[in-house]
Amino acid sequence: MSNILIQAENLSKYYHLGDQKIMVLKDISLSINRGEFVVIAGNSGSGKTTLLSVLSGLDRPSSGKIIMGDKDITELTEDQLAPVRNTMMGFVFQAFHLIPSLNAIENIMFPAELRKDPKAREKAQSLLDQVGLHDRGKNFPEQLSGGEQQRVAICRALINDPEIVFADEPTGNLDSENSAGVIQLLVDLHKERNVTLVIATHSQALAGRADRIVRLYDGSIEEG
Repeated sequence: MSNILIQAENLSKYYHLGDQKIMVLKDISLSINRGEFVVIAGNSGSGKTTLLSVLSGLDRPSSGKIIMGDKDITELTEDQLAPVRNTMMGFVFQAFHLIPSLNAIENIMFPAELRKDPKAREKAQSLLDQVGLHDRGKNFPEQLSGGEQQRVAICRALINDPEIVFADEPTGNLDSENSAGVIQLLVDLHKERNVTLVIATHSQALAGRADRIVRLYDGSIEEG
C-alpha cells in the first residue's frame, strides 16, 4: 500500500463575480502521507481555508483532481462522497459547530450513529475521558467553555476512527490558555492514534508542532 494518502494534482478554484473571474487557488499540486501532520499556513485571504475545503471534498475544485487512498474524490457525486467523509475523515472547525439541542456525549456520538455503530455511546465516553471531560457528557454546548466545546468537537471528529482529520483554525476562537491545551491535545492524539492531520491555521504555535508546513501566498504554494 502506498504511503501517500492524498495526492492533489493541478488544483484550481475560482469564482465569478459578475464578469470578473476571482482566482482563489492556482494550479496547486501536493501529496500528504499517511500519519503526517501538515499545517497549511498563510495570511488571511491566501486561500488556506479553500484548499482545506477542496482537499476534504467539502468544496469542489474548478479544475484538477484529488486522489484519496484509491478514490478520485473529484469524480464522486455528493451521495457517494458523504459516506466517504463520514468513515474516512473527521472535521474540526473554528466555530465548533456543535448541535445546540444535543449534549456533549450525543454530539460526539452523532457521526457513529449515522453508521449505526452499536458501540457509539461507549466510544464517545472513552473519548471524553481521554480529553479530560469525563463528567461533562450531559452538559449542552452552552454550558461548556470554548475550550471544552472544541475538545468535544475533536472527539466527534475521532469517533469513527478516521484516517485523516481536517481542522480549520481550531484555536481561532480560543484564548491563549485554551489554545495551548487544544494544540497539545491535537499533537497527543496525532501521536497516539497515528491519524493524519491537516490543519489550516495562522497560529505559529500550532505550525511549530507540525511535520511539514505548506505556505500559501495569493492562492499558490510559496516555494522555499
